Amino acid sequence: MLIDERVQRWLDVPHSERPERLARTYQLLERSGVLDALVRVPAREATVEELELVHSSRLMEAVRAASERGGLEWVGPEARTSAGTWTAALLAVGGLLEAVDRVAASELNNAFVCCRPPGHHASADQAMGFCLFNAIAVAARHVGGRVAIVDWDVHHGNGTQEIFYADPSVLFVSLHQDDLYPKGSGTLEQRGDGSTVNIPLPAGTGDAGYEYAFERVVAPALRRFRPAFILVSAGQDAAASDTHGRMSVTTEGFRSIAGQTKLLAEDLCGGRVVAFLEGGYSLDHLPLCTLAIVEALAGLMPSWERDPLELDVPTRLGDETKRAVDAARSAAGL
Repeated sequence: MLIDERVQRWLDVPHSERPERLARTYQLLERSGVLDALVRVPAREATVEELELVHSSRLMEAVRAASERGGLEWVGPEARTSAGTWTAALLAVGGLLEAVDRVAASELNNAFVCCRPPGHHASADQAMGFCLFNAIAVAARHVGGRVAIVDWDVHHGNGTQEIFYADPSVLFVSLHQDDLYPKGSGTLEQRGDGSTVNIPLPAGTGDAGYEYAFERVVAPALRRFRPAFILVSAGQDAAASDTHGRMSVTTEGFRSIAGQTKLLAEDLCGGRVVAFLEGGYSLDHLPLCTLAIVEALAGLMPSWERDPLELDVPTRLGDETKRAVDAARSAAGL
């Protein structure tokens, strides 16, 4: 488990992507006793050379300069900086790389990196959507070889898709709310050289829909690709109470897909899987969903039998969701 208090203090202004996301999550992990069962990994700052595996010097200098000026600035669409941004961004990327290295070296079975800011909207040359540097993309290049990226954030990981669109060594699979953000991104037709698999889902998909998508598309795509390492863009903004999406996923839905990802990793690549926190903006639901994911990855007993928030959500697979998943399976040639 990788957490770092320094990334909490950055951009401490009223905003969805705010320090309390991590503070509340850390608090729940600690009070549940789960943190005591995990290996704590200290974060480190990524080097400029590591960022250059993906990002342009122009983007890096823009973020660094804005951070040094210290005021609130926009460095891209919905992407802001302030004093401390540069350090927080380096820690988020470097923390993921540290976790990846330890899993690759078999020092850890798997890992969850609980840092901020998120990264999957950032492209090689553009910060966007709360994201400055694309940590998952940097990690994929850092690992090398055949890497699969599973992105279950409610928004499409357009930056990650763009970076690897013509790279057959990286499989990118995204489950997201259809045409939510960015508009027009993540369609079935966007397949790159065939190693991009998009699963646009209707609002209200719910746990059963995500499980069906994993069974019918995610698992077959990963088995066909046979990765040596799996990275997860773990955005919990598909949660039922999150104001940034309408996907109605509960803690148990996240527990299920995290557990399925772990099993796929064990079957395909010696269990090597590392998840990185992307979105998730409900201060009530994000900590609970993240705890469920961590318990699944660590093989721990669940802290509860059902979602503690007891929200009204779909309880079965809807016809519209089934059609959407089946269309994604057909588009991917599975």
